[in-house]
Amino acid sequence: MLGYIGLALLFLVLLNLLVRKLGGWKRLGRWIKRESSRTFHAFYDPVADRVRYRRRVRFLTGVLRSQNAWSEAEQAMLHAAAIDAAMAPYALALTKRRIGVLVAGPAAERLLPEPWEKDEHDPRLWWIERAELADYSPPSGYAPPQTPLLICLGTGSDGRSAILIDLLAGPSSLSVYGVQRTAQAVVQALAAQLDVRLPAGAVEVAAGIHDRHDGMRLVEAIRRIGAWFVVGAERLDQPVPSGVRLISLGVARGSSRLVEATEEHGLKLHGGAPWLEIDPLPLAKAVARSVRRMPPHDFETRGPARPATTADDLDDLDLPVGVAGVSVLHPAGAGTNDGPTGKATSWS
Repeated sequence: MLGYIGLALLFLVLLNLLVRKLGGWKRLGRWIKRESSRTFHAFYDPVADRVRYRRRVRFLTGVLRSQNAWSEAEQAMLHAAAIDAAMAPYALALTKRRIGVLVAGPAAERLLPEPWEKDEHDPRLWWIERAELADYSPPSGYAPPQTPLLICLGTGSDGRSAILIDLLAGPSSLSVYGVQRTAQAVVQALAAQLDVRLPAGAVEVAAGIHDRHDGMRLVEAIRRIGAWFVVGAERLDQPVPSGVRLISLGVARGSSRLVEATEEHGLKLHGGAPWLEIDPLPLAKAVARSVRRMPPHDFETRGPARPATTADDLDDLDLPVGVAGVSVLHPAGAGTNDGPTGKATSWS
């Protein structure tokens, strides 16, 4: 018995000497805590990331399939534009209960009319409850130029909001660049949304966007009659024709709205709110699930259209006077399109 006790004491003495040589018991405790934390996260983080990804895919899928979500988002953009002519809405965050409209322009000192309220951290983020949109009406005499054409970029950093931007606000080209894998997946998802929501033939997807779609060269695509939106990856040596809008994989020529795919697997909208972090990872899966159930775009025009300008003549996030977009393809006196004739199936 005494021999076992002696061996135990000898073991403790040797262990103490070894620990003291390595830096002491406190240092050993910190090392054990650190390694235990790493081991825990090595097993837990992949599971947590997968659960978070699937939750965000379900949320985005519900938004993309919902006619009410698209309609309420468009109404919020129109009502926000009527509040202050100096502030131009360009994007929004759509949650289950509220819609937050992001506006560009000088810092607004005036108070917002009820039920609108400014975000406590950013005066250029205006919130309104979705339930109150139906009872809200813009000021009398206000005639908005056209229904915004919204497109989804992904979820907010918290996964509880869908981030949508208006393609008819600002420059006539949108450039998605940065990490190639993320940027290409985002451009493919944007093209699919437009292809489904706009009439057949309104979207032309050029070569270099999708491996399974052999499109024409971008130079030829932007000249195709009937193309309203062109999606391409090549660099143009000429301005985008009037009445055509471009979504580019890579930085486009001239003035363009820049969306950067970062190394952290996120999207950064340059010129937008600096705090805005977009998670694009659930977007491709959500679009694939919703591609045949996405509602068509509402083409109701609420005012006179002005001729569109080229991409080289626009400043980032500045709205031109009048409309630059789809409605300019049917000026006064020409044949009009009362609405979408059907969902496009040209490449999706």
